[in-house]
Amino acid sequence: MPLHTLLRRSSLVFVTAPLLTLLTPATGLAQQLSRAQAVAQAVGVNPEVKLSLAGVAQMEGRITEARADALPDVTWTTRAIRSRDPGLLNSPNFDQFPIEFRSALAPIPGNMFDTFADVQQTLFSFKLGNAVKAATLARDAGQVDVRRARQVTALSAVQSYNQLLFAIEQLRVARSTIEQKEGHVEVARNRRAAGAATELEVLRAEVDLENQRAELRRADTRVSAARARLNTVMLRPTDTPIEPTDVLAAVPVATTFEQAVREALIARPELETLRLEAQIRDRLIDVTRADTRPSVDFAGVYGLSVRNPTNFADFSFARWSAGIVFKVPVFDGRRTAGRVAQGQAERNMVNERIAVLENQIRLDVQSAWDSLTLADRTLGAADLNVTQARRAVEMTDANYRLGAATPLDVLDAQQALALAENIRNQALYLHANARASLSFVMGRDPLTDAAP
Repeated sequence: MPLHTLLRRSSLVFVTAPLLTLLTPATGLAQQLSRAQAVAQAVGVNPEVKLSLAGVAQMEGRITEARADALPDVTWTTRAIRSRDPGLLNSPNFDQFPIEFRSALAPIPGNMFDTFADVQQTLFSFKLGNAVKAATLARDAGQVDVRRARQVTALSAVQSYNQLLFAIEQLRVARSTIEQKEGHVEVARNRRAAGAATELEVLRAEVDLENQRAELRRADTRVSAARARLNTVMLRPTDTPIEPTDVLAAVPVATTFEQAVREALIARPELETLRLEAQIRDRLIDVTRADTRPSVDFAGVYGLSVRNPTNFADFSFARWSAGIVFKVPVFDGRRTAGRVAQGQAERNMVNERIAVLENQIRLDVQSAWDSLTLADRTLGAADLNVTQARRAVEMTDANYRLGAATPLDVLDAQQALALAENIRNQALYLHANARASLSFVMGRDPLTDAAP
């Protein structure tokens, strides 16, 4: 055997082993993670979800604030005042008084102490009920937005998890192809040593093997990128090792397109939020109209007013007042009418946004449904194609060993098998994402496969 062939063979042996060692994931320390666990971790730490929850808490505060108008407003005030009031000295006819009287009217500073409770209570107003209802609807809209944020985060986590599974399958195919090509190189060398093959055949096999090693490196890089994306969705360091426990599988979807559209038009959080916003606008219009309607309020004050603090125990110094205020707006320059017109225009804008979103939802369902149908059809052909391609590789390799097939036949068969496996993996990946997307556009948890 020529010296350069021995050196080439030895270099291939020493290069292949370290390369496969580096590209083999260290799963011993990797966290085993299912698709559901990935979603739970992502939803638990996602900032958008936390912002939506904070929005709900804000709406709860607004409900409390709106309800406060129906409750009494009580204020307790205590004052200590020292003052000097010229009083009569500033009278216009003071100079007409006798001089003896004027000289006796010298004002002196005095103290005054007050302590009293002030009570304000709305007895009747057209605003109260509508304001509380508007705040309650806003809180409901916030809760719907929390569900939307969780669904968006869950879909991103599911798609990232599926991408990692797909990248791992691509890496597996690349490794399997390398094993086949290494076997082909070994056979070519043996045939060359026996004089049944040319050096060109060996060189072609070795070049093809090196090209496949480059593909293996690219596949390993795609795995690292997919792992980094999934870790990013879960807000973890991008290089955190992960060992997925789920697999890519085609799960039947037991629903029809019409059912999916109907459910989406009912359950989509974005659409539900807009419908709640339209109701809120109606309530706010009623609140604005209330400015032109009567209202009834109660106002009362009770307390003590003394010059000497020791008299606080003497209720002879008590002062109080109570009154009912009936207020009827007469004319405000049509300011309220202008605000009502603005509110109605905003409500109409929301209705138009609802119509636009309903059309977009139908398109979203159609797109997810088409992707699912395409993946189904591709899988049906890909499974059979992989079986036939694997059989073709076995037959071509056996024929090559016997001299009944050319090296190009072997390389073509191996390439066809790798392509068939990648097409099947791609179809499984698209099928998993299409199922998650269909559940998402129907307003469901992306982990839930669509069912009637």
